[in-house]
Order: sequence, then structure tokens, then C-alpha cells
Amino acid sequence: MDAPVLKDIDNISYTRHEFHHEPEKVQGDLLTLVYDIPYLGACGVFPPLHIANITFSSGGGDAGMSPGASWEPFTLSEKQYKQLLERVLNESPEALKDKARFYHIPFITEPSFDHIQDREEWLKVVCKKHRKRYHSEIDKLQKSI
Repeated sequence: MDAPVLKDIDNISYTRHEFHHEPEKVQGDLLTLVYDIPYLGACGVFPPLHIANITFSSGGGDAGMSPGASWEPFTLSEKQYKQLLERVLNESPEALKDKARFYHIPFITEPSFDHIQDREEWLKVVCKKHRKRYHSEIDKLQKSI
């Protein structure tokens, strides 16, 4: 991870990608980007700092026939991550409704898997534990909309 530390979590530029649509430039904050990145977390579990930095340092991509997001690669400091996590866990997803595509995802944390260093392995074990709970929550949210 040679990407620089993000300068300002309240000001970030990125591009949204949708299949069959032109890319859309977005100027927002890191919280908005988090809710525009498909599959940032795993089954509604927000990644620990080292896993989040793997994603952020990748710069994202257009995802081909799926939605995507791309940005200049960056990493977060521990302080920035704590600020972001506070927002993720306390911001009402409805407040992001007009800003981000995946605003409806209710994130939780799962510290028991924080020791896993590989992103793919982390995704696999977290979803194994949380898939049923996550889909149940999403079903409830969709019925209430």
C-alpha cells in the first residue's frame, strides 16, 4: 500500500460507474464514497482499517457490467478511520439517500475477524457468519420502503 494518506475526509472526488450510463463525477465526503462502493464491507459488516485501506488504496474501478466507483488511491490514518467509523455507525442511512447509491446498507462491526489480513479471506468468513442476518435486515428495509 503505497497510496498516500487522504488529506481531507470531508472533501473527496470520485467517479460513479453504472452499466449503460456515462460515468458521473462526484464531489463529496468519504462517507458518501463508502456508500457508493459496491461490496466495501461484507454482508453489512464494515471492514477494519487494514481491510478498508486495501480497498481505498486500489482506486476502485468501473466494475464492467456492475456498478462501480473509482478514485485516486489513498489510505486512511487510524484517526481518520475512527472518524469515518463513527459516522458509518451513527449516521442515518436515510440521510445519504440523495447522495449515495447503497445508502440503505446498515453496517455493523465484527472485531472477532480483525486479525485476518487478506481481504478475500475476511470477506469469506464474515459473510459466512453474517449472511443470513444481513439478508434478513435488507428484506425488512425493502418492505418498509
